[in-house]
Amino acid sequence: MYRDALVLDGHIDTPLRIADDGIDFGARGTSNHVDLPRMVDGGLDAVFMAAWVDPDVGPDRAFERARDLLSLVQETAAAHADRLVFATTAADVVTAAANERIALLAGVENGDALEERVANVELLYDHGARYLTLTWMHTNALGDAAGDEPVFGGLSPFGESVVDAMNDIGMVIDLSHAAPTTFRDVIERTSHPIVVSHSATEAHGPHPRNVSDDQLRAIAGNGGLIGINFFSDYLAPGSPDPDWTVIVDHIERVVDVAGVEHAALGSDMDGVPRLPSGFHGVEDLPLIAAELERRGQTGQNLHKILGGNWLRVLDQVVKR
Repeated sequence: MYRDALVLDGHIDTPLRIADDGIDFGARGTSNHVDLPRMVDGGLDAVFMAAWVDPDVGPDRAFERARDLLSLVQETAAAHADRLVFATTAADVVTAAANERIALLAGVENGDALEERVANVELLYDHGARYLTLTWMHTNALGDAAGDEPVFGGLSPFGESVVDAMNDIGMVIDLSHAAPTTFRDVIERTSHPIVVSHSATEAHGPHPRNVSDDQLRAIAGNGGLIGINFFSDYLAPGSPDPDWTVIVDHIERVVDVAGVEHAALGSDMDGVPRLPSGFHGVEDLPLIAAELERRGQTGQNLHKILGGNWLRVLDQVVKR
């Protein structure tokens, strides 16, 4: 069943490991979670590679940093054109899989990248970004972030303009890291499905970064999805060494509360310091599929969770 599914991970931070740590993406590594040989071993068909902008980059270099990382994703695909292809649409992903290529998509994490210019939404889109994570760990010019001190009580006026611009251009809004008030404001304002690309459920992991049952119901009403994060501290806060099956516990919570159409993968691999016990990297993705099957998620339901829901949202939102 797993090999018949199109498997899409909605968030990895591997571009940072390539750019800043000098890992060889084409070689099997030991200090990272994702590389090309292990993607093949794990049966991954597509992945969103994050262009994360560290707030310490500074307000005058944030856009440049995002653009450089987006270019790196495209260059990585071109350097391994026998196995990879850069993609921007759901149709691109399906075509890549049919041609036995892994599709690399790109998203920008942290709205600091816009440098408070709405026009930069379109520039990032033109450079290949198909989602933007509005906030990161800190409240920024777009709105309040989870776990940080509130400033706007949700979206800022600039954030409202960004949401409108993203709707107009067909760019997916990502609400990972967003405060509940920002989440609420975006859901009320947007005309397209949103994603929470790399978070977990509050019911199984009480943490400011995680999503409540009420938010899960709002995601269902919006037609969006949540990609479950694989970071141990989000999956099982306070547990020193949780078993990898806790990932499936969180997926099941989404299915139970929001419905199977809204559960997805968003591992955050290469962006987190600790994965749960027994899960080492992208090569272990088949474990999750097998456990989901064991718990009764089979057929089309399994296909939706593993990648179909991401394809649906991309198809509904992204125009080109």
